[in-house]
Amino acid sequence: MSAAATAKLAQPEWHKPVDSMPRLVVNNTMTHTKTEFIPARGKHVGWYTCGPTVYDSSHLGHARTYISFDIIRRIMEDYFGYDVTYVMNITDIDDKIIIAARRKHLFDAKKNASQSLTPELIADVQKGLNVFLQSSFGEWLDGEKNGPNARATLIAALGKGTKDQKFAAWLQEETAKEPKTDMRMKAAVSFNWEAAKDTYGTYLDSQLKESVTDPAIFRDFAAYWEAEYFKDMDALNVRRPDILTRVSEYVPEIIEFVKTIIKNGFAYESEGSVYFNTAKFDKDPAHFYAKLEPHSASNLKLLQEGEGDLEAGTGEKVNKSDFVLWKKSKPGEPSWESPWGLGRPGWHIECSAMAGDVIGEKLDIHAGGIDLAFPHHDNEIAQSEGHYNCKQWVNYFLHTGHLHIENQKMSKSLKNFLTIQQILEKHTPSQIRILFLLNSWDSIIDFKDSSFQEARVFETTINNFLINAKSLVQEARASPAVFTGRHQFHQQEKNLLRTFEQKQGEIHAAFCDNFDTFTAMNALRDMITASNSYIQAATTARAGVSSELILKIAKYVTKTMRLLGVFRDDGVTEIGEGAKAGSGAAASSVEEVADPYVRLLARFRDRVRELSRAGAPPAEFLAACDRLRDVDLVMLNVSLDDRDDGRALVKFVDKEVILRQQAEKRAAQEAAAAEKEARRRAEQAKEAERQARNRIRPEDMFRDEEGQRLYSKWDAKGIPTHDAQGEELSKKKSKNLQKEWDAQSKRYEKYQAESSKSG
Repeated sequence: MSAAATAKLAQPEWHKPVDSMPRLVVNNTMTHTKTEFIPARGKHVGWYTCGPTVYDSSHLGHARTYISFDIIRRIMEDYFGYDVTYVMNITDIDDKIIIAARRKHLFDAKKNASQSLTPELIADVQKGLNVFLQSSFGEWLDGEKNGPNARATLIAALGKGTKDQKFAAWLQEETAKEPKTDMRMKAAVSFNWEAAKDTYGTYLDSQLKESVTDPAIFRDFAAYWEAEYFKDMDALNVRRPDILTRVSEYVPEIIEFVKTIIKNGFAYESEGSVYFNTAKFDKDPAHFYAKLEPHSASNLKLLQEGEGDLEAGTGEKVNKSDFVLWKKSKPGEPSWESPWGLGRPGWHIECSAMAGDVIGEKLDIHAGGIDLAFPHHDNEIAQSEGHYNCKQWVNYFLHTGHLHIENQKMSKSLKNFLTIQQILEKHTPSQIRILFLLNSWDSIIDFKDSSFQEARVFETTINNFLINAKSLVQEARASPAVFTGRHQFHQQEKNLLRTFEQKQGEIHAAFCDNFDTFTAMNALRDMITASNSYIQAATTARAGVSSELILKIAKYVTKTMRLLGVFRDDGVTEIGEGAKAGSGAAASSVEEVADPYVRLLARFRDRVRELSRAGAPPAEFLAACDRLRDVDLVMLNVSLDDRDDGRALVKFVDKEVILRQQAEKRAAQEAAAAEKEARRRAEQAKEAERQARNRIRPEDMFRDEEGQRLYSKWDAKGIPTHDAQGEELSKKKSKNLQKEWDAQSKRYEKYQAESSKSG
């Protein structure tokens, strides 16, 4: 065997492909840059998210934050394949909860105990309103500062149709001054129970807060709003956390956490409260205070806001920037035994203790809204690193951007506060999620009434494509295979496949680039547009559609929509979300499922035979077919689309969707007809005006009412020569009037000629 032949027995060199896959990078607030994501323990990711403080209805800001993190979590778990342990807390011990729970309890108790409208009750309600008005608007009521009409001016400003409870209470206070009959007084106080709920509750709390001692009052209040929060999240298809922690259930662990910080020298007790020593921590060479926002470290206003609505504690701080870890409880507040006396956890400490207890002393991801970055998250970092004596407690901090309403911060006082339930009354959960997908999760969103328009259009685009694709695939599967000896994968199919693969690559790159759903959604839209163009071109040319390729694309779109939480995964539907069926439809017998369709077919057959025997014209047969398509089949969640080749495309669509589309189509047709009629009437009026103008003799055109007002003399032809003041008109003006006269003369002559012919 020759040397060359022997060499052929060995394998040739293998050429390793070039790795072109992008790496996942995230916008990390720890660096304020995009950094490569590297979990500390292989594929496992320990993630802690700051949950809600449960004392009121969840709002659009909550939706923005928790939907955004749900999207990121889904991408990490279901796309990148990370093993995520997702932990979230419920803050059920907080100043806002304490105040709101007490106010509600005291107000409800007062209302329930008031069986009649006594003068004492009326006076007490009125006193509460006056106290609120003075505390809230005292400077506006200062006559010396704002003038004698200050009160009336403010009332007028607040009374322009407002439904805000506090402003309504103000107006109620004003109307209460007027003499009233017994009936009017009853109506006024009845109104106060609702309109003055906040104001009178606030007053009662200021007078009676120390009487509230039952811990169940605070626990039950928080539990109610926690349940409401999860109802909203379930409606928005937000996955529940793997592990849920509540502050009220972790008080022992929090106390131990604080004890360790004291032991390590970074906290101190003062008159029953415990504070974190920020200056001592910051001076330690191994530590750094305010890692996320160093420029805010001396912002005492933000630091005080982070201490809560109630006073932080009773002791004195060593440094003004020190923050409370454990608060000494005052009468009317929930309390627990501790080494420092009766008290309760501070706000910041809860997350550090609970996250550490569940995940450990190192977090891969910590997440929350950007408004929490300082002081809350910076204080969390400081106290945790002070507890564990480590240099870096969190590797990646993710913060969602602010949400504004018409360029303003969302606020009840600005009357732009939108609850999730209010939004769901107008928009679908899918539209809400698509709205956020079309924006960067870490950027500011300025919400407007028109914000949902693009989301609605996108939702329609996705659903229409998937309905068409599903129908084409079902049609192909129901048709017998035809073997022609030639493949059907031509250049147009190759072009669509290449576009599909290109857009898949763009979506992957977008997910890797800080979970860029905006770019991913646009790539998905391009993919759908290319598919629709291919289907339209193939249908028009009667060349046949590659159902296999359309199926592949449709399954990818469906998978992506489920991945991002737009679609719920029922574990059954291959394409889209599937048409809604009646209860128990999946388990029904063949007869039960087929019955309504067979009966409809029988009725249609009866009608066709009836028309045939009566010798009906073709139009009546077509009308029967239209009724079958537009009415009867719609009630069975079936849509028929007429195609150029004369064959109908069968689609299974929720009847509510079809009826809504039909209503929108009718509305558009009616609007077009109304616009056409308006144009016809305008043209008719214009023609009538033209005819009326043509009938005017040129000698009379400047002698009408307007001419009598503008001019004082005319020549023999009726052309003005002098203005109303008797001054002779300029040559330029006279020349222009002559031109108008000549034009009218021609119109009048034409009118006379036409009249003579018609006569």
